[in-house]
Amino acid sequence: MKQSDIEESNRQLREAWKRYALASPGGQSFDRDGLCFANAKQPWFFMNLCLLNRPARNRHDLESRAREAAAYFGVSKNPWLLGASEDWLGGNAQQVLSSLDLEFKIHLTGMMAEPLSPPLRPPPPARLRPINDEETRLALAHLNADAYGVPHEWGRLALGAAFSRSQIFGRVAYVGDEPASGAFALPIDHALYVAWVATAKEFRGLGLAELVIRTCQEDAKRVTHLERTSLHATADGLPVYLRMGTDPSRNFPFTVQDDGGAAI
Repeated sequence: MKQSDIEESNRQLREAWKRYALASPGGQSFDRDGLCFANAKQPWFFMNLCLLNRPARNRHDLESRAREAAAYFGVSKNPWLLGASEDWLGGNAQQVLSSLDLEFKIHLTGMMAEPLSPPLRPPPPARLRPINDEETRLALAHLNADAYGVPHEWGRLALGAAFSRSQIFGRVAYVGDEPASGAFALPIDHALYVAWVATAKEFRGLGLAELVIRTCQEDAKRVTHLERTSLHATADGLPVYLRMGTDPSRNFPFTVQDDGGAAI
């Protein structure tokens, strides 16, 4: 994988979460030397991130940055994540961070494509609605909350921040009257960043996630003319994105200091 792709994947993640943080009531986002803070000040730790904005030079540099991040989040006492691509963290990251009571518990895979591969199977039957009203926004929020095992209120807070100040191209797929799957695309720099993909358990394996992602991308391309796709996949979503032709760039491990009783 090219170094430029790794840098882009790190930057896309930072830029997306900075927007969420700044859109959240009371949220903060700012950069310091070596660190990017995107703190939405929400109860869900996934909304309060500290990301490296350049590779760690050595273990002492990583430790120093981790201590700075812990000191910042310690004041607000919000649960939070620290992470970046594994090569930016360095080969001794697990040992260094565990000495500070920061343990890797979440792993995402940075992925990119330009363009997506053609579909390998016909789309499943579903009614697709653009996310442009309260009903569809709540549907996506609740789908994600259920997928990650957090309260619906947390999902509404997170997605409210995501939608409030950004140009979003989102879709929800309904099977009958039930919201079954949803996602949105967010233009960042020269790519469409795919985010908040979730499918209800009873509708998984039907191809609905791929359907909503492709439709979101088509909606976005008509306006932005962007072909490049960027995302960070969970383990559950990885097979879907590989089937769509996205190439893995790097593993992104995250430490969780306080999981708030929930898991991503």
